This record gives sequence, structure tokens and C-alpha cells, in this order.
Amino acid sequence: MASAEISSLEPEIDFITNEQANKLNLRVKNGWILVTGFGTIGNIRIVDSIINDFAVANNVARIIPKENFTGFIAAFLSSNYGNKLLNDYAAGAVVKYIEAPQIAQIPIPILPDDIITETNDLYLAAVRCREDAHNLLIKARTLVLEYNNLPPLEEAEFETLDRDKEIDLRLVSTKEFTDDFRLDANYYNPVAETIIAKLKLSQNKIVYSGELNISAFTPKMFARNYVDALNGIPFLSGKNLIQIRPTGLKYISKTETNDVSNLLVYKDYILVTRAGTVGRTIYIYHNYENFAVSDNVLRIIPNSGSIDPGYYYAFLSSDYGFYQIDRFKHGSVIDVIDDDYLNSLLIPIPEKDQQKEIGDLVRQAYDLRAEAIRLEDEAQEILTKALTGK
Repeated sequence: MASAEISSLEPEIDFITNEQANKLNLRVKNGWILVTGFGTIGNIRIVDSIINDFAVANNVARIIPKENFTGFIAAFLSSNYGNKLLNDYAAGAVVKYIEAPQIAQIPIPILPDDIITETNDLYLAAVRCREDAHNLLIKARTLVLEYNNLPPLEEAEFETLDRDKEIDLRLVSTKEFTDDFRLDANYYNPVAETIIAKLKLSQNKIVYSGELNISAFTPKMFARNYVDALNGIPFLSGKNLIQIRPTGLKYISKTETNDVSNLLVYKDYILVTRAGTVGRTIYIYHNYENFAVSDNVLRIIPNSGSIDPGYYYAFLSSDYGFYQIDRFKHGSVIDVIDDDYLNSLLIPIPEKDQQKEIGDLVRQAYDLRAEAIRLEDEAQEILTKALTGK
């Protein structure tokens, strides 16, 4: 796992051999604290069941805390005070970095036992909330496959002319060309073709996503006039959306931003990253309601009379949704996807009670993510009061 993925809710994972992971001592264990030490200094994550035993890049420092101090140390290093110390101890004129020996020198305040215990317990409770949320989303995506009679992709056979099956290589008939006359290979990749074939065999009704959307759109590009929190609206970039909690949050002017209402997102919106890393999906539910979101993020407004929004999100965030979105990306330098394509996805429609069951799992997961942030905020308030007396 790369340093940039430490703060991600659902990290993008690459794989290395067990031999390499062991030789370089890259594996991390439950309860350790990870600290990013290169570029962006001081992103903190407690190793949980989601990433336990992962191989993590060697520019991420590991802290192995004493028992009953894990949450407290993570809380302090995540605070404004701890983050400032991490950056003060960092070196580098152009790209800042900090390594384990420097982190070991950072002073940690010894507060009263009850403060340490309470802060520790709140942070560990937040970790458990995120673990439970992660498991609920896995269950929701599993039910998406089960109720639509779809096999997991790892069980599917992909068409390729490569005998060793190491390269996606297939012949494309001119009959497969659409009105767009797409000639880029990614559009015809075997994974997407297999997904579409499997969907068409589903026992359930299949519709185009445009039939389920009130709207799918990208706001116009706009000048970003940043202001302080009191005079602005929280502004989320595509990167912020996939983080455990947004870091470096900025605020745009309420009065100096053209058509600012068109940038706001509301409950049950589904957001899809449209540039760079295409197709990462987020559900707006008890998290970012009334926040402004970058024009590099696509918006889907589901018609709740036609589909349960939580089920819709679960499908789009599954492999069957992601690879359909991903096939539409284009660009010579930076991959992008246009909003029109979000009306061209194949969506299976199970029974309403099945949709609701899946949607309720998604909503419960997002409630737990919201609770995790609330618990961390409470811990930070306790810590700040103990450090400042205010």
C-alpha cells in the first residue's frame, strides 16, 4: 500500500510477493500507528483489520505503542499540535520528509490518566466503527451479486488471445463500434466486455442508468476564491472524498463564487471521481450534505422512486459498476470521463425488498463512518482542553 493510500477509506491495493514483503520488513500489524513521512507529512492511521498484515511503503513510519496508549498517541499526532511538531521536525528544502528517528524524538505530553484513557478509548472506538462500516459495505456488495445472480469477477473467464493470460488481448468486431466510434483499447477491454455479457444474462430486469437518474452532471469550471471557515462553504476535492476524514479542507466564498448552489451536494447524491483516478464512488449520507464539491467530480441524482439510492451506490461501487465506468475514460495524459456516460451504464434491478436490504446496509455503514468522525472530534476536544485549559 502506497503512502498516498494511508488516509483512504478503501485503499487502492497493488500486490508484491510474500518474499519481497518479508525481506523488506514491510508488513504492518493490528494496533500499530502509521505516519506518512514524505511529501504530505503527518497523515495518521491506526492499523485496523482492514489493512492488517498489508505491505506498506517504506516511506511510512511505524509506531508500535505500549498497551493502552495507541489511541492517545494517534489522537495527539493527529491534532494541530502533533501535526505541527511532525512538520517542524521534518527536513527537506523542496520536498519535506521525516523518518522514524526524528518521530521518536517528538515529545508526547503526559496528561492525567483519565484524559489519556478517555482519548484512547474514543479513538479506538472510531477504528471499530470504520471496521464495522467496511464489513457492512462488503456484505452489501456481496448481496448485489447474489440477488442479481452475478459471479464474482475472480471466478469469471476473460477473453484473451494471450496463451499465458498475462495480457488483455482480443479482436474487436466493427459491429461493436458505437456512434462514438471509440478506437481506444480500454473501451473494449475484456473485463468490461465480460461484465456486460454477465449482466445481460441476469435473471433481473436490466435498465440503462439514464432511466434511473434525475440528473447526471458536472458543474461548470469556476474560479475558486478561498476564504476562512466563518465566511465560506466547506469545499471538497476529489482526493478529500475518498479520505477517512478530509485533510487540508478549504472553504470557498459564499458571495464571490458564481452559481455556488450548483456546487453543493445533498443527501442521496452519488459522486464519481472523473479525472486522474476515475470511477471512485462516494455516497452522500450523513457526511458531506451541503458541502461544495470540485468540478472534477461527477454528480448522480438518483430517482428514489425508480431505485433505492443506497442499492444504486452499492452496485456502482462494486466491480460490476466500477469497470463499466472505467471503460468510458479517455485522455492522452490525464484520464477523464464525461457525465453523459453515466447515463449509459447497465444496472440490474432486483426486487424492492432486496434493494432496500442492500440500501439499509449502506446507510448503516455511512452512519458508522459519521459516528467515527464524531468520536474523533470528541477526543480532540478533550485533548485540546487538557493541553490549553480552554
